[in-house]
Formats: sequence, C-alpha cells, structure tokens
Amino acid sequence: MLDVSERNLERIFSVADHQLLSGARPEAEAIAAQLELSVDEAGAALERWWQALPGRVEINGRSTLKMPDVPEAITQSFMRIWQQAVQEAKSNMTQVRQKDVVGEEESRRLNEEALRQSQDVYQELESRHREQAVRLEEQRQIAKSLEAEINILRNSLENEANERKRAEQANVNLEHELTQLRKQYDDHRRSTEQRLSEEQHKSVEIQAKMDVEVRHYRGQLDKLRDETGRKESALSRENNDLHTQVARKDAKLDTQKSQIAALEQELANTKQELGGNNRSLAKANSDLLAETNKTKRLEAKVKELGEEIERLNQRVSSNAAEASRREATMRTQLKEKDDELTQTQTRVTALEKRLVTRDDEVRRLSAKL
Repeated sequence: MLDVSERNLERIFSVADHQLLSGARPEAEAIAAQLELSVDEAGAALERWWQALPGRVEINGRSTLKMPDVPEAITQSFMRIWQQAVQEAKSNMTQVRQKDVVGEEESRRLNEEALRQSQDVYQELESRHREQAVRLEEQRQIAKSLEAEINILRNSLENEANERKRAEQANVNLEHELTQLRKQYDDHRRSTEQRLSEEQHKSVEIQAKMDVEVRHYRGQLDKLRDETGRKESALSRENNDLHTQVARKDAKLDTQKSQIAALEQELANTKQELGGNNRSLAKANSDLLAETNKTKRLEAKVKELGEEIERLNQRVSSNAAEASRREATMRTQLKEKDDELTQTQTRVTALEKRLVTRDDEVRRLSAKL
C-alpha cells in the first residue's frame, strides 16, 4: 500500500467527511483534484478512511451522533438529515411491501390463469403432436411404397435395357448375316456371270467353227457340183466313147454322194450339237433366273428382317420413353412427398420447441407459485 503522510491523511479524511455530510460519496479523483495530490495517494488514503469510518462515526440510539473532529452543529444537522432519511426509507419500504403483497396476489392469479392456459395449450399441442406423428408414419409408409414401386420400375427399366441390348445384338448379328449373304450373292453372281460368259464364249467359238466347217463343206460341195457338171458335159460329149469311164465316174459319183451324205449327216450332228449348246445356254439362263429369284427372295427376307428390327427398335424406344416418363412421374411424386415430409418434420420440430418453451414457462410459473 502507498505510504501517505499524516498531514495529507488528515486533510483527505476532513475532505471525505465534508463530502459525506453534504450527501455525496467521496471519490478519490475529486479529493486528489481538490487537494492537488496524486490519485493513487488519495485512493490509498480514502481506502483507509472507509476502513476507519465505522469507528469514527457512531449513532447512539435515535438522537446521539458522535463524529470526532467534527463541530457539534454539523453533527446535529447530519443527525436530523439522517433521521429524515430513515423515516422516508421506512415509509417507502412500507409502501413497497404493500404493493408487493397486492402484486403477489395479482401475479399469483395471473400465474394460475397462465398455468391453466398453458396446460390447455399443452394438451392441444400434445394432441396435434400425436396427429402429426400418425401423419408422419403414414407419409413414411407412402414413401416406402413409392420406393418399392421405384425399385420395381428400375428393375423393369433394367430388363428393358437388357432386352434392348439383346435386340441390338440380334440386329448386329442379322446385319452381319446380311453382309455375308450379300457377299455370297455377289460371289455367286460373279461366278455365274463368269461361267455364263465362258459358256457363251465357247458357244460362239463352236458356232464359228461350225460355220467355218459348213462354209468349207459347202465350198467343197460347190466344187464337186461344178466338177460334176463339167464331167457330165464331158461325158455327154464322150458318152459313146467312154462308157467304161462313165461307170467309173458313176462309182466315183456314188462315193462322192456318200461323202456328201456323210457331210450332211455331220452337218445335222453339228446342228444337233448346236441345239444342245443352245439348250445348255437356256439351262444356264434358267439357272441364272433361279439365282436371281433366290437373290430377290433373300432381299425380301433382308427387308423383312430390317422392318422387324425397326419395329423392335421402335418398341424398345417406346418402352424406354414410357419407363422414363413413369420414373419421372414417380420421382416428382416422391419429391413432393419428401417436401411434405420435410415440412411436417419442420412443423413437428417447431411444435416440440413450443412444447419445450411451454414446459419451461410452466416450470417457471410453478417455481414462482
């Protein structure tokens, strides 16, 4: 503690006594400013003054006041002021007590009324809470059923997706088979056209050879006819002289006729062979026509397969669209139910908070009562 000189201590005590008698609370700052001392020194002295105040100021009974180092007139004035303050305090205390009694009765009545209202509100909130709990359970059951239906729809969608994959795989297989058939058709057509071209080329060559041989035999026949004419004219001129030669010539002529008959027979055989070649050509044409018809049937089958694939794709697309639409609808309904459930939970939470608040208020009112 800061050391204060006896002179400054007496001065500080005197100033503090005067401030107390004037009805003000002694403050270290005011005393330090008045006596031109430091605030710390004034504060230390004022603390000692407060400690010594009960021993320096004594009130004996109702009319005796002892204050050392204070004039008697000031002491008597302070005593009168003190008694007036005590009387005013007593009267104020009496009024306050009366008001407190009336206020307590009114407060008790209001608290009882508030307690009854709180109990009614609590019962109503409890019934609402039970209703909200029932509705919440119903909403949960609905949500579970919706989740089950969504799972069913998901399984259906997965099945549709698998079926679509199988259809796409079948489409790929059919396209591959169609490609193979087209390739086989092209190869067969090329081979048939090549074989037909070769047959036609051979037929043309054979026909050309036959034509050459026919022209050769016809030339030979014409030559023989010319020679026969010349010989007949010679024989007619030498008919009488050359009977023996005519006989030889006749024999030779018969031989040549037989040769001509053989040539004619060979020509007929050649024509017959040419007819056979024509029949072979007709058969090749019929085979080509059959292959063409087979190709057309294959193309028709390919077209039917394409239409079937298109129908399958349309069916898969429609099923996927229907599943997507149903899933979107179910998701919307589920979202609405979730929002409603969230709102219900929010209301239940608010009601629980209100119940807690009411319980606290009831407990406070009960504590006051």
